[in-house]
Amino acid sequence: MSKHLVVEADSRERNGTSAVRRMRHEGLVPGVVYGADEDNANIKMDHNKILHALGNEAFHSSILELKIDGASEKVVLRDYQVHPASDVRIIHIDFQRVSRKEKLSMTVPLHFTGEEECDGIKLDGGLVSHIMNDLDVVCLPADLPEYIEVSIADMRLGDTQTLADLKLPEGVESQIVISGGDEHQAVVHIGAPQAAAAVEIDDEAPEAPAEEADSDEGESTEE
Repeated sequence: MSKHLVVEADSRERNGTSAVRRMRHEGLVPGVVYGADEDNANIKMDHNKILHALGNEAFHSSILELKIDGASEKVVLRDYQVHPASDVRIIHIDFQRVSRKEKLSMTVPLHFTGEEECDGIKLDGGLVSHIMNDLDVVCLPADLPEYIEVSIADMRLGDTQTLADLKLPEGVESQIVISGGDEHQAVVHIGAPQAAAAVEIDDEAPEAPAEEADSDEGESTEE
């Protein structure tokens, strides 16, 4: 189950471009709340608080309690826009209402564990490749996990875990799989390090001919 996170906002009237620009200049972020067969609600939020919240991984994959003028409703973050010239300036944010009886689609991060115990790394000298770092899931709001744990402790060199190998929490399904996608899509792989091959290639590089080296020295002297 995901963490309980509370976000505060104030309602706003539908504003024109100049009013929205003025709002942003005052340190506020315009936003909208939609869904659950209700009218859209236009909101404004403190920019610095939202910027801080967006730095929290759970904020992107949890059911949020959104308080608008003190009244609470359950939502999920659906989208946000940043200024094209600054990735720390948020210019708009969207939330979607959720119903406890309706399944929703969310992107949940994958947390990889067991690296210290992994024989594929310790004994075989392999390197971990995280092919997927998050997963699109479908579930009821009450079943939404904050993250999905993927243990690599038992993997050896050459091993790959796929979507079919993931142990999803009860009530949680992979969007890819239920949509008819490839359940054998790779998630994480233990591969051979490439450093040795790179060294061999460097060792085989031909040396410059002696005449060319002498010619370069002559040009340097003239300069």
